[in-house]
Amino acid sequence: MAHLIYVTQAAWMDTNPNDVVTVLLVNSDNASPSDLSLQFEAANITSYTYTPPTTSTAIATWPTLESLIANGTRLMTFVASLDPSTNTATPYLMDEFTFIWENPYDVTSLSNFSCIPERPAAVDGNIEAAVSSGRMALMNHFLDEEQGFGIEIPDIGNISITNAPSGGTGNLGGTAANCTALWGKPPNYILVDFFDQGPAITTVDKLNGITPVGRTGPTASQMASATSAASPRPTTMSGCSTRSWTWATGVAAVLVWCFM
Repeated sequence: MAHLIYVTQAAWMDTNPNDVVTVLLVNSDNASPSDLSLQFEAANITSYTYTPPTTSTAIATWPTLESLIANGTRLMTFVASLDPSTNTATPYLMDEFTFIWENPYDVTSLSNFSCIPERPAAVDGNIEAAVSSGRMALMNHFLDEEQGFGIEIPDIGNISITNAPSGGTGNLGGTAANCTALWGKPPNYILVDFFDQGPAITTVDKLNGITPVGRTGPTASQMASATSAASPRPTTMSGCSTRSWTWATGVAAVLVWCFM
């Protein structure tokens, strides 16, 4: 599965030379950097990867999208989590929480979306510490519903509210505006389920202050293909699967769950 995902991604990047992509790998089984890098090499995608000047501390100034495109380093890959001290051979695999902080992600009520930092532990509950840490901000905004026995699945029934640019408690646009005000800047990444619903990109466009021209949405066949490849928080499987897309303020990104 992982190889297939990256081959598809490599082909997409080949035909979209002006786009920057971020991949966030959820490394649930603590795969080693060498295990993960093998998948990138097999898919012939390493030539696109961005390598930071340091892997152990947050970066004061990230490269612009223009420079990433010009340098051909249009793929930024973060792994949750990866010990930087064990990753000297593949520095393009960046530990998520060295470079990114997040608000809470396990939300099962529309009224419980929060802008308070939760991860990493160094900034838990402290907005000032998170913002001043130099890390980029990832705003989780997806709703789950409890099924019993500790199992949660995406709350599809409320997706029209969760991903909406406005209207109704828990809408994406309202949360993004609130977090932007509290943080003093918009989130760098927004993580949603079912990115085509809402549509979620409307909120990102507003944060970026742009009006899209000539943009086309995914086709039915593309969405069907994405759905067939996805697996919502699988508990036993081998490889990686895409669960949901993220839209970043300026960068397109995909979240991948890995179970090795």
